[in-house]
Amino acid sequence: MKRRRMFAAVLLLLILVFSSGVQAQDVDLKKHPGYIDLDDIEIPEGAVDITDIDLGPALLALARLGRAEADKDLEEGLAGILSIRVKSFEIGRGEVREIRPIMERIEKKLRDEKWVSLVRIKSRDEMSNISMKFENDKVVGFLLMSLDSDDEVSFVNIFGSNIDINSIKDIGMGVSDSALDSLRMHWDWD
Repeated sequence: MKRRRMFAAVLLLLILVFSSGVQAQDVDLKKHPGYIDLDDIEIPEGAVDITDIDLGPALLALARLGRAEADKDLEEGLAGILSIRVKSFEIGRGEVREIRPIMERIEKKLRDEKWVSLVRIKSRDEMSNISMKFENDKVVGFLLMSLDSDDEVSFVNIFGSNIDINSIKDIGMGVSDSALDSLRMHWDWD
């Protein structure tokens, strides 16, 4: 019992230390050129197989700290990332009509803000987009949106100062069957 309290106290202290150092950055995250607002996307009540991840600078600092010894490549890959936002869920056929306009609105924003579209698929049953935002020859934003024929919806937005695209495949951090894992299906990483 004492170990649990000590562990909780140390964890809380680490979160406070790291979050105080990046709190000023949190205010400006929405102004970052690689930021895509996924907060408007409400996960329907009837949705199943939900993955909802929101890792800002403070939590990513903790992830880097925790993984530093175990996985040097992952630590280096996370170094240029400020935020990872994932929303993935499976919906009913009737809710598809609500998701498509959201995805189309995001695609328009990507075009307006000069994102580079790497993959774009739009059919009656599917809609996918993988795009990157570049500034000064550096990747500062990555977005994956997907609505597949099984009515699984995935949104992944990763942004930072210099994203190592080859490291994105490693950031699942043990979350199986998530949209982060689906990146491997959408992209030939090797």
